[in-house]
Amino acid sequence: MKHRLSLRSALCLLTLSPLLAACGWFAPPTPTPTPEPQVLRVYTVRDPTIEGVVEIISQGFRTRHPDVTIEFIYGDGSYSELQGSAATGNIPDVVWAPDVITPALIEAELLLDLEEFARGDGSVNLEDVHPVALEPGRSRVRPGLYLIPASLETIQMYYNSSLWERSGAPLPRDDWTWDDLIAACKRLQESTPGVDCLSFTNSGLFDHTAWVYWLPWVRGAGGDALSADGAQSTLSAPQSLEGLQGYLDLWIRYKIAAQPGASQDDCFVAQTCAAFFSFAGAARIYREQIGDRFAWDVQIVPAHRAGRFTGIGSYGFAVTRASREPQLAWDFVKYIITPEAQRAIAAAYLGTPALLSLSNDPAVVQLPPPPANMRAFVVGREAGITPPRYPTACGSVYNGPVSAAIADALDAALRETVSVEGAFTIADRKIQTCLDANR
Repeated sequence: MKHRLSLRSALCLLTLSPLLAACGWFAPPTPTPTPEPQVLRVYTVRDPTIEGVVEIISQGFRTRHPDVTIEFIYGDGSYSELQGSAATGNIPDVVWAPDVITPALIEAELLLDLEEFARGDGSVNLEDVHPVALEPGRSRVRPGLYLIPASLETIQMYYNSSLWERSGAPLPRDDWTWDDLIAACKRLQESTPGVDCLSFTNSGLFDHTAWVYWLPWVRGAGGDALSADGAQSTLSAPQSLEGLQGYLDLWIRYKIAAQPGASQDDCFVAQTCAAFFSFAGAARIYREQIGDRFAWDVQIVPAHRAGRFTGIGSYGFAVTRASREPQLAWDFVKYIITPEAQRAIAAAYLGTPALLSLSNDPAVVQLPPPPANMRAFVVGREAGITPPRYPTACGSVYNGPVSAAIADALDAALRETVSVEGAFTIADRKIQTCLDANR
């Protein structure tokens, strides 16, 4: 009986098989499509400090997203590479940007507003980020926040303490004025022939025409580069000229600064200059290059007649508006302002944290020397000034017509082919022409 039932069942099943097969009952299972690998494209530059910071951020991102591949697109900071990337559809999701470039990228509508991401992300506390560090990510013409800062940098003075002590000159102090430094420099140079006391050309990113060097002198004399409303170039105003003359007198009158382009070698490493001015990220470079050959440290910049002023700025990372992975891109950039990442940046001597809560953190201000006085970069924020902003068509203090006019004036005055007043009257005229045309 059971045999007959089994045979009948088999015949029934055989009869129904074509129908069931047509319905897909016996068809092999449809293979699950293999998801396309997720790739996050990051535009950055080949610079030891920036690369070190990018590596810290990338490690933190990979911990949270081990299946995502990070593809780096290296540029020269001019962003010309982004045009080629857009043409091929290979648009970066994340871009590195310095403070001076960000406003132009915002105005061109190339960046995504990150404020909404931050509001909906409980792991992010923008209130803890120094407001000056957030400033480059904001625009006068478009509301929102478009850049997450990696650090907040000030320019302070690095000095060769072994050289200063051997010369008999007093070591730089935090209550010094520029008059004090000039007097000490004269003594140092008298005792150590062949050594220039100061250098403004060996820090890798800047030279003597950089705004972080000359603008503090202008502000220190009570002047400024622009009027309060930004409509007038004021470099040839009396107080501005006083400051510019004071800066150039480091070469012309006192002869305590190394001549621009005098050597291709780093004079601080070679011990042919006793001090130079740069940001905290330079410490890592000099720790590697100097080793234990001589002792060195950092001190806050001297004060001017009208107060203490030094350049302050930041750089960071933004998400492109055309990103294919905006949420992943946000996850990448937001890690920068976590205490974990900020401590790692400080511990690697790559920069000063942008978080207010870490201002007195031992992991930041008590790093193993040299330098012993990394705290100078935190304390020095109080004296920080930011660069003036010009219309995009006029460029900035870094590039374009404004930068060229100022650099030409400084070089002409330094060569003494024209007076400081004459040089900056010409510079003002050039800049004003551009301002008037772009109101």
